[in-house]
Amino acid sequence: MPRLLAVGHVTWDRRAEGDVLGGTVTFAAQTVRKLGWEVAVLTAAGPEFDAARDLPGVPVFRSFCAATTRFRNEYEPGGRRRQVLMARASDISLAPLPEEWRNPDALLLGPVAAELREFPVSAFEAGCVGAVAQGWLRAVDALGNVSPQEWERPARDLQGVHVLFLSQHDLPGGAERAREFLEQVPIVALTRGWQGVTLLSRHGAEEVPAYPRPEVDPTGAGDVFAAAFLVRYHEAADPSEAAVFAACAASCAVEGVGASSLGDRTEVERRIVQRDRLLEEGEWDE
Repeated sequence: MPRLLAVGHVTWDRRAEGDVLGGTVTFAAQTVRKLGWEVAVLTAAGPEFDAARDLPGVPVFRSFCAATTRFRNEYEPGGRRRQVLMARASDISLAPLPEEWRNPDALLLGPVAAELREFPVSAFEAGCVGAVAQGWLRAVDALGNVSPQEWERPARDLQGVHVLFLSQHDLPGGAERAREFLEQVPIVALTRGWQGVTLLSRHGAEEVPAYPRPEVDPTGAGDVFAAAFLVRYHEAADPSEAAVFAACAASCAVEGVGASSLGDRTEVERRIVQRDRLLEEGEWDE
């Protein structure tokens, strides 16, 4: 069975109804399991994270520290997210990871709070490596308010990465700057929520329509997209096919709180068929 390793902080995301487990690695792990792959997480977390309770069935290799990373998320009209960093775990260390997980089929780097600043990606032998950009593009002020910042060292951080996943809201100066990262990686997937995905490569750009669904909670949809993309890209070696598959996986994620509504492979494939039919007919409502 193929295997994916997700690297980054698990988080607790504060909501009105209580704290919800979050972080790129959380959404990625649960997505990959739903899609039939093996998955493991390499993280750092405090005592309020219990791997057996919070990510049952997922091998979690962790560095223990004083606190688990914690955010408060608020969404504005149009999907823009305002965040406050309330606590932060330590940087990620390779030390807890056993040797058998250092050669996964796919590796997803999913920092959320600059926790991969000195992470040795070169230590891995992965067939496909993806990186979610957000954790490198966040500045945090003294009150914990999160805002976009320039990527300090993309050439170093993206060594060995095949696909960079970037939200339209991540970059200072706008999404048109996404092309700049083609100097470091061969593919950039620029996600634009319900508006779809722009796949950028050194050969040009391709617009991939999404499968818009009623949103209950958009948190984690980009992370689900990234994980599903890597799964399908490893299987089919076709970025366009991977983007369609990932967009339909992400459409499941927005329909529930946290990771409660993730779809399995059968559901994702059903949505691909539905999406294609609706595209042909020029209709989006079921």
